Amino acid sequence: MRFPWLRRPHEKPVEPPPLQRAEEPAQPPTMPPTVDLTLSRMVFYRAVATEPMSPCPRCGTMLSSQTGLYFVATQQGKRQGDSLMMSGDFGFYCPACPTVVIDPEELGQYLDVSLRRWNVGEAYVVLGLIDVDAIPEAERDVPFDELAALPLVPFQPADRPRLPHNRQRRQPQSKRKKRR
Repeated sequence: MRFPWLRRPHEKPVEPPPLQRAEEPAQPPTMPPTVDLTLSRMVFYRAVATEPMSPCPRCGTMLSSQTGLYFVATQQGKRQGDSLMMSGDFGFYCPACPTVVIDPEELGQYLDVSLRRWNVGEAYVVLGLIDVDAIPEAERDVPFDELAALPLVPFQPADRPRLPHNRQRRQPQSKRKKRR
């Protein structure tokens, strides 16, 4: 199975505007629909609008933002970079079908704040969600790299990766000479 490697742009982050005091009273937050995070899901990489919430690319239901612990693999050139566990709210889940939409811009902001000793490449892919509740109670204090098995809920790629136009496979030419 091949995953699509997404390239992140090399831009300096824009500083957010200074916070201003709101004149209206704060509205109580609405509860998002419950989503079963233990299901294997099909992953899409798209920008997501939060006001109003974007629809699911498969069924059209409104997506729900969920914070989770994601397993992200990176690639530097043709070599594999570091694999990271990242907690963030860049995953948007469909409550009606097994679909997750990862916002590449949000995830790219997390990757831009990496340490120099990390080998975070230019491309990345989200392999799945780590189910922390599936870790046995006796192993909760064991580091992740020492666990017998990482409780990963895998994401399936929605589409095959596409090669850039200059690197696409060419059709083999016939060996017979053309007649004039």
